[in-house]
Amino acid sequence: MPEFTLFHAIQCGLFFGIGFLASAWLNLPIGRKKSVVESDQHAVDEPAPDSCASSELEDMVQCVVESVQTLADGMRTDVQEHSQSVERINNDLTTISGVADVEGVARVIAHLIEANRHLDTRLSVAEARLLEQSQQLRSHRVEARTDALTGLPNRRVFDEELKRLFDHRRRLKDPACLIMIDIDHFKEFNDRRGHQAGDACLRSVGEVIWQTVQPLGGIVVRYGGEEFAVLFPKTEIFDAKIAAQRINHKIEKLAVPYEETTLEVTVSLGVAELFHDATPEDWLSRADRALYDAKRRGRNRACWHDSHGCHEIPKGNDESSVTSEEHDVPVAMSGREEFLRDVDRRLAMFHRKQNPLGIFIVNIDPLDENVMVGPNDFKAIEEGVHEELKIVLREMDHVCKLSKMQYGALLPTAGEVETAAVAERARNSISQLQFETPEGVVRITVTCGVAEAMDGDSGKKLVSRAEACVRLGGEIGGNVVIRSDKDGAMSEAEQETASPVIAK
Repeated sequence: MPEFTLFHAIQCGLFFGIGFLASAWLNLPIGRKKSVVESDQHAVDEPAPDSCASSELEDMVQCVVESVQTLADGMRTDVQEHSQSVERINNDLTTISGVADVEGVARVIAHLIEANRHLDTRLSVAEARLLEQSQQLRSHRVEARTDALTGLPNRRVFDEELKRLFDHRRRLKDPACLIMIDIDHFKEFNDRRGHQAGDACLRSVGEVIWQTVQPLGGIVVRYGGEEFAVLFPKTEIFDAKIAAQRINHKIEKLAVPYEETTLEVTVSLGVAELFHDATPEDWLSRADRALYDAKRRGRNRACWHDSHGCHEIPKGNDESSVTSEEHDVPVAMSGREEFLRDVDRRLAMFHRKQNPLGIFIVNIDPLDENVMVGPNDFKAIEEGVHEELKIVLREMDHVCKLSKMQYGALLPTAGEVETAAVAERARNSISQLQFETPEGVVRITVTCGVAEAMDGDSGKKLVSRAEACVRLGGEIGGNVVIRSDKDGAMSEAEQETASPVIAK
C-alpha cells in the first residue's frame, strides 16, 4: 500500500526550498542577479555582442526561475491538500475506531491510498518538469558562450581563459602563449563576393584553425569580426611559433568551396608568450602588435613579440617545406644553423625543467654504384625520406634537412629509449620505399644516430654525439640505429636488418 513516506517528505522539502530560493533571487536588485548568474565569469569588460548574450541569458534564467517558483508553489498547494486529506482520513478512522465497521475501514484506507497515489503522480510530473527546465537552462548557457556562425567558443570564453591562464602563470608558473589571427583583406572580400561568401570563408578558416590546434591542446575562439584567437596552456613560445607556421601554411593552401567556385584566403598572425611579470592586457597587446607587424610586412605571414620588438617567423625555404596531402605539417627549420639554434632553445628549457629531450640524425646509406641515379632521382629519394619521417613523428616533433642525404629530428619530452624506438620505426618504414629510375626500381636504407640531452650540453655537442653514432653505424655496414647512452657508450638498437636492394 503506497504511503506518504520520508522520501515524499524530502521531495516536498526540496521543492519548498527551491521556491524559497527562487523568490529570494527574484527580489534581488538587477545588478546582484547578474553577479549570481555570472558568478563563473571574470570581471572583464564585454563587447556589445556578448553584452546582448549576457542579457538574453539573464532573461532566460529569470524565466526558468519563475517557472520553478510556480512549480514549487503548486507543489506546496498539493502537499497542503494532501495533508488535509490525511487529516480527514485520520478523523474518520478515529470515529469508526470503536465500531466494527469493516466496510468503513476499507473505504478510509482506499481514500488514503488514492491520496498518496495522487501526490506521488504530482511529484513525478514536477520532477520531470524541473529536469526539463534544467536542461533548457544548460542549453541556453552553452549558446551564450558559442559563436553561432562558426560553432567556436566566443569572446566570453576567451576572456575567461585569458584570466585563467594568467592566474596559473602567477600561481603555478605554467607557461602560456597566445596567437591572434586576422583574415587578410576580409572587408574587401566581403564587399566583392557578398556576405554569404564571407560567412563561408569564416566557417572554413575557423574549422582549419580548430583542426590544426586541437591536437596541440590549443583553445581556438572567434574573437570578433574576421579575427580569431588561439590560447595555448602550458606552451612555450617555440611551440607556439610552430603552431602559427602550421596555421599560416594550411590556410594558405585552403580552397573555400562556394557555389560553383572555390575561394582563396590568407591570414596574418601575431604570437606572444605570457611573461611572469605581465598582465593579461599586456599579453594581448603584444600579440596584437605582432599581428599588425605581420600585416605591415605584407600579410600572409606570422610575427612574434619578445617584449622588445616584433620578429617575423620564417616560413622556411621551398626545399625544407615539402608537405604531403595527408601529412600536411610544415617544417620549422630551413638548414643546419637554424636547426642548431632550435636545439639550443630546447636545451635551455631542458636545463630549467629537466624534461627529456631526444634527437636522432638520419643518413641515407650509399646507393649501388653500378646503378645510374640522376639528380631528379636523388631529389625524389630525399623527398620520400622526408615524408616518411614526418609520418612517424608526432605533431610536436621537428624535422629538418641538415645536408645532402641527411636529416635531423628533435623530439621534446622523449628520452633516449623512446627516441631510439621512433628512429627504428623510421628506419624500417624507409626501407619499404621504392623509387623508379631508368635503371629499375631502387630501394634504400638509412643509418640513424640517437642521443639524449645531458647536463652541460650545447646544441652542437648534442648533435655531435648523434652524428658520431651515425658514423659508427656506417662503419659497420649501415642500415642500423645506433644510440649513445649517458655515459657516452654506443650500442645498436634492436632492429630487423635488411640489405639495400636494387630490383630490375
